[in-house]
Amino acid sequence: MAEETRGRSWTRCGGTTPRDRRNQLRVLWTMAAWAVCFVAGSLLIEREVLPVGAGRWTVAALPCLAAVLVLVAYARFLREADELQRLVQLEALALGFGGAFFAFMGYPLFERLGAPTLDVGDLGVVMALLYSLGGLLGWRRYR
Repeated sequence: MAEETRGRSWTRCGGTTPRDRRNQLRVLWTMAAWAVCFVAGSLLIEREVLPVGAGRWTVAALPCLAAVLVLVAYARFLREADELQRLVQLEALALGFGGAFFAFMGYPLFERLGAPTLDVGDLGVVMALLYSLGGLLGWRRYR
């Protein structure tokens, strides 16, 4: 009976258990908070809205603190996830990290040939996209 119930909840929640779903939402909300802090902080610093001093340093530190919350939420998600969800996440992380590593190491060679110079944040998008692709591929493979 418990296995039958678990199977239904797994399907109803789009391939995750209710606990995994809650933890995934926690990760998404903390990532959204980080993104808001990062974009708002970047704009405030770039447009020199804040006076020179502690205010700027505080605004610059907020995304770092939000990033710690993302890591804590993601660690909790992985710790409490079932084996299948951990496998999907591991494969997604491997693709994201591996692809980003080669992008960070390889793109400077293209810059030397005349390609546009990219910021570290631009290459970070590569990591996010590959991680997302890895999650999608894992979800399709194991559904």
